[in-house]
Amino acid sequence: MSGFDVVGDIHGHADHLLRLLTKLGYERGSPSGSFAHPVGRIVAFVGDLINRGPASSEVIDIVRGMTDAGTAFAVLGNHEFNLLAAAFVGDKKVLKKYREHLDWFRSLPFSLEVGGIRVVHAVWHPTSLAVIAGRTCSDEDFLQRAITKGTPEGQAVQTVLKGIKVSIPDDQVYLDRFGIPRSRGRIRWWLDPWGLSYADLLFPAYSGASADSGPSSADLPDAEPYPSDDPPVFIGHYCLPVSEPKVHGNVACVDGCVTCDGVLWAYRYNGERTLDPVHLVQSD
Repeated sequence: MSGFDVVGDIHGHADHLLRLLTKLGYERGSPSGSFAHPVGRIVAFVGDLINRGPASSEVIDIVRGMTDAGTAFAVLGNHEFNLLAAAFVGDKKVLKKYREHLDWFRSLPFSLEVGGIRVVHAVWHPTSLAVIAGRTCSDEDFLQRAITKGTPEGQAVQTVLKGIKVSIPDDQVYLDRFGIPRSRGRIRWWLDPWGLSYADLLFPAYSGASADSGPSSADLPDAEPYPSDDPPVFIGHYCLPVSEPKVHGNVACVDGCVTCDGVLWAYRYNGERTLDPVHLVQSD
């Protein structure tokens, strides 16, 4: 392998994906063929391929074609997991366009370690990853436990796919990227959180967060800081504004919220141990 291009949450925006793949140098052998790079680079998709955008089916066709051809890897995102959970319990609202792809979604891993990098949708959390190591949603017994609240599998999946959250004090108003008030906020899970303020910890940053107070140790039972000498890890999920820094030492978040901002992000990885924002690429 000559390098990886790690692509953020696509959310059904096939037009942005096509522009980004072209910008990264990937080509199709034929109009209906899969994309490949002329020098053998590989794409790693961080999950959340579907929903929100207008062309989820086309996104699936592109990504699945590349994984089948060996020119890409993909991990499961929370949107795919929610779809599988709905299908498992017989929810009739599961869209027809997804049904033919359910087995493929079930086969996707929760995390990857390949070529010196790690890829997971939201959090590289060793305790949780140990619980679900080697498991996929193709195993119905596992899927049943993963969608059941209070099980070790359910908690592990929630953590790695949705992030670690802390409660927001009642006197602080926290709005997400869609303007929805939230009582809990995701944190910069790779940091040692003890003694840090809400302004230090919330991810993405929020201007209303207190710089004078932070969560107590009781609010952070699941915190497992990511060692600075561990392999680079790539995540999506956090819907970062364009201006929000996406690279933090050996952690990079490539989800720039294509639905909000009209920009799909990727990171061009070439073996460096310390990641550098200069290697970020955007679709527009």
